[in-house]
Amino acid sequence: MMSTTHSPLNIDQVSQPSVATDWATMRRTFQRFTTPIGAVQILRSCVPELSTGTHEISDCVILDAKLKTYLKPASKGKSTLSACYRLTMREGSTGQASQRIFYAKAFLRGSSREVFRLLAPSGMSDMEFRYAVTHMPEYDLILWRFPHDPALPHLRHLVDLVAIEQHLPSEGLRLIGIQGTPQVLAQQVVNYRPEIRCTNRYTLYDATQDRTDELFGKTFCDSQGQTLYERLQFFWDRSLADPAAMGIAQPLGYSPEINTVWQHGVPGTPLLQVLDTSNYKHYMAAVAQGLSSLHTSNVAGLAAHSPEDHLVEIRKKLTKLSDALPQHSDMISAIGDTLTRTAPASSAVPFCPIHWDFHIDQLLAAEETLIFCDLDELIVGDPLQDLANFIVDLHVRLADQEFARLISTELCHHYKKLVTWELLSERLAWHIRLQLVNKAYRHFLRFAPSFEDIVVGMMRLAQRGLPV
Repeated sequence: MMSTTHSPLNIDQVSQPSVATDWATMRRTFQRFTTPIGAVQILRSCVPELSTGTHEISDCVILDAKLKTYLKPASKGKSTLSACYRLTMREGSTGQASQRIFYAKAFLRGSSREVFRLLAPSGMSDMEFRYAVTHMPEYDLILWRFPHDPALPHLRHLVDLVAIEQHLPSEGLRLIGIQGTPQVLAQQVVNYRPEIRCTNRYTLYDATQDRTDELFGKTFCDSQGQTLYERLQFFWDRSLADPAAMGIAQPLGYSPEINTVWQHGVPGTPLLQVLDTSNYKHYMAAVAQGLSSLHTSNVAGLAAHSPEDHLVEIRKKLTKLSDALPQHSDMISAIGDTLTRTAPASSAVPFCPIHWDFHIDQLLAAEETLIFCDLDELIVGDPLQDLANFIVDLHVRLADQEFARLISTELCHHYKKLVTWELLSERLAWHIRLQLVNKAYRHFLRFAPSFEDIVVGMMRLAQRGLPV
């Protein structure tokens, strides 16, 4: 599983007040950051151009939110809430629309003051630093303006259309027929997880051939992109040698100075947008083919994750959920007992390379074929986990539960025909229950005001299980 590495905002070494912090305090302090209305109110008072009324906010999207908390009562004061916002803004005098991204980290009991004091400018001038990072003690908050990020200082180069040209993968571009250095016409953030990674899409123009291409750059907070590039090259070479192998976008290189992996853009549509009752059988056959190809690959250098490892992690998550929702602790404890009692025993199902984070948004439909995305977190594990992840995601995402069941059944039907091991229903049901708990936990980490209802609904579904 991908490591998130050490963050400059690790506050464990910052002295904390001894006053106990309860969940009511955390809800009152943090949940105003996890709704668009609350976020807009806070940002208006933190960002000068918003507070003066020169810009109107027409939309606020919470791209990411994550609670970090602790079980020990004495440590709860170290809890933080991180949130990333994308604002759509309109300039009052011209009416010109633009988008901006802000990363906020909220603290408890004044802890932000010491954390902010320890921040380093990372090569910026004092004036640049004051613009990039703002401390708002009245909210116990530190705010970064994108592309400034405490763990990704090189993001500034990735969004500069001129500066990025020197980092383009020249050898990889030659592979797709682009000679020399193309002009970068546009850049767009595709996915951003503050302090961890950021994916950008670039539009390139080659004037010598009057040609336009799309390029994707995924940058990390450390050098793990080198390993990812080698992995992508393995699967790309495999797909060239075997038309039935899992399809991916062509890797074009790795730039170590900006920790960035490059891939050629693929014209395609997210599978969820095209999937319907007329084509789901065709696409599920393609999903099964790609998964079985991944599961039977011999990609090297992956860590392993067993059902025992899952149980260790899930017990920690369930304990935190019980701590936050004590009124539901009996149900949460019962689910943990069920997962422990029904954990898969050794069987003929081999441990093999799996996607780990396999859901429908990881698939692009391109001319009736599928492109598999985001191979960052490959691991050696139980292949049925990928099926379970996909099935749970379908049931959560689709309003038509009967259609979700039909898709799931079709996927399992095709997958069984392609692999040499048995698709054990009890084993699949265990992984589905596990993934429902993981989804509930992720909603808890987002810490929106409605998280309790969503978590309880997910946990009740985990109690019942899904039909497989």
